[in-house]
Amino acid sequence: MRLPSSLRTLLEHDVTPAADAQAAARRSNRRRLQVFAVVFLIVLIPGLLWNFLRPAEFRATARVQIMPGSTEPRPGAAPLALGGGSGGSEIPRSASELLTQVQVLTSRPLLEKVGAALAREGEPLPGGDPAARLREMISAEAVEGTEVVELQATGTRPRQLAAALNTLVDIYREDMKASYGTAAGEGLAQARQEAERLAAVVQTRRQRLDAFRNSTGVLSPEREENEAVARIKGLTTSLNAATEKLAVAEARFKSMQAGGRGAAAGADDPTLANMEARASQIAEEIRQMERTYTPEFMRMDPRAKSLQIRLTEMERQIEAQRATSRQAALGAAQDEVATARATAERLQGEIRAQRSTMQDFSQRFTQAKSLEDDLAQIEKASREAQERLAKLEASEQSRLPALKLVEAASLPGTPFRPDYLLDALIVLGAAFGLGLAAIWFVEIFNRQVPLQTPASTTLIMPPPWAGMPGSGGAAPLLSEPPVGLVPGAASAGLLASAPRPPRELAQEEVVDLLAASAGEGRFVLGLLLMGLSTDEAAALRQSDFDGTSGVLQVAGNASRSLKAPAWMGDCRPSSIGGMDAPLLQDAAGARLRPEDIQSILACAAFDAGLSSAGGVTAEVLRHTCIAWLVRQGLRFSELGKLVGRPSPEALALYAAMAPEGPKLSATEIDPLMPALRAM
Repeated sequence: MRLPSSLRTLLEHDVTPAADAQAAARRSNRRRLQVFAVVFLIVLIPGLLWNFLRPAEFRATARVQIMPGSTEPRPGAAPLALGGGSGGSEIPRSASELLTQVQVLTSRPLLEKVGAALAREGEPLPGGDPAARLREMISAEAVEGTEVVELQATGTRPRQLAAALNTLVDIYREDMKASYGTAAGEGLAQARQEAERLAAVVQTRRQRLDAFRNSTGVLSPEREENEAVARIKGLTTSLNAATEKLAVAEARFKSMQAGGRGAAAGADDPTLANMEARASQIAEEIRQMERTYTPEFMRMDPRAKSLQIRLTEMERQIEAQRATSRQAALGAAQDEVATARATAERLQGEIRAQRSTMQDFSQRFTQAKSLEDDLAQIEKASREAQERLAKLEASEQSRLPALKLVEAASLPGTPFRPDYLLDALIVLGAAFGLGLAAIWFVEIFNRQVPLQTPASTTLIMPPPWAGMPGSGGAAPLLSEPPVGLVPGAASAGLLASAPRPPRELAQEEVVDLLAASAGEGRFVLGLLLMGLSTDEAAALRQSDFDGTSGVLQVAGNASRSLKAPAWMGDCRPSSIGGMDAPLLQDAAGARLRPEDIQSILACAAFDAGLSSAGGVTAEVLRHTCIAWLVRQGLRFSELGKLVGRPSPEALALYAAMAPEGPKLSATEIDPLMPALRAM
């Protein structure tokens, strides 16, 4: 059956551009293949030639154990045999000694001998400086924690590498023997000379010290045991005692002069004591009579009168005797002061006379002490030299360094480097990558802007009976083609209209936000974090919040009853008016506007130091609350009981936050986020 002309024209119109596109694609692929092949071959062929034309390098390895000789061998240590292992008790060696021997192994004099030996064996080294060539070939490295040194030789001639390492070990062993023999003899001679010289110096210093002591009188090394020091010390002690006695005598004399306690020294006079006893007896008799007789009788009684006269006379005599005793005691005290002063002055004079002698003695004693210290140091050095000489003479063989060949160098069988296969793969990968990079670079300058074509063409094929006779007329075979659409236009419009989710605060940020506010401000933040909008918060009345039970009634299109945190009852703002007054009001009692609530929130965000605090709005706090509920698996059908009815766009956004699995009812989740309960 032939197609109508209109349908054939439309199909030809659609097929021609497709054929052109296929031809352009074939040309583009052919260009890409040519560019890739040219760059790939340009990089691959020189790279492979460089890789496989490189000479193979071999590596020979030898291991030796070097035990450097000890400068001060330990008594009883077993000698170390040259070329063999150590004896029963090895002497500890420091790491620096081993590293020194490693440097000796690769020193130029030793390498020159190795080069000459290789030339004699028929393995000459290329170049005019064999030592420099060997230094490039051979490396020595100490194995950490051991006395083993690993020698490696790298080069293109395997036989020469093994011969070089083995020759190096042999020459090093011979040099070690020769150098040790010379060093050992010189060391013993030097030690013996040093010991003899120090012994002579000790004898000379001791004789000088004895002569100095005999000439200066410094007979004892202890300062207190010398005569001059003992004498000056005794005079000083006597002067201290005399000075103390003088001070006591002067104090007593001054007290007597002032009539103080020192004046009572007259009481030691026996005559005065007898007279005072008799006066006391007469006074006692008078008191006895006064207790027996009346005063009138006492005045008429001759005996009483006699006793009174005797008492008066006795008191006069006592006073005269007391004055006499006081004068005698004062004179004695004055004599005692004079005697003590004379003694102190005499001792001071003797000390002044001895001071110059003491200064001379101190200088001589200091010189003697210095000579003793010098003698002690030289004696110590002499003893150490004698001990060192004895040890060297007793165990000379223990200082012999040992060299043990752990592993001799063998002929390497396989090349050490290069790894031809690995390098060939690297060259192949580099060629492939550069070929792709060349394709990308060429396509940048051959990019074509595609022509916009209709997104689709709708063909309406007629049913089989449409063109048959008796079908009631010919129906149109093809409907009018729809208006062409730019591909992606519908999806771009949908993306542009998709809502962008607001910011969600972390629980730590919510805690900081609440901690930065107080009173009414914290109460307002609590309302917003419970899912209320600014309009709903501003519309609350005093009767909508029960501070005792903590229940909040939200009126409006999404009326609901919410359980508030306990701390919101303490932060409830003060009110002006009755139960119908606004819950949130200013100082004049007027209802707060949504702008005022947003201002309170902005102040708290800046005080809390939140990042991007200017973008923290009431919608951010409401979104944080809803996200907390949805992430717990709350049914979307019960979301309106807690935060109101979200829009379909918002539901699509929150659906991506919901966890997988069965959803929970409002009674099975925690409606308050942890930050609200933490305050």
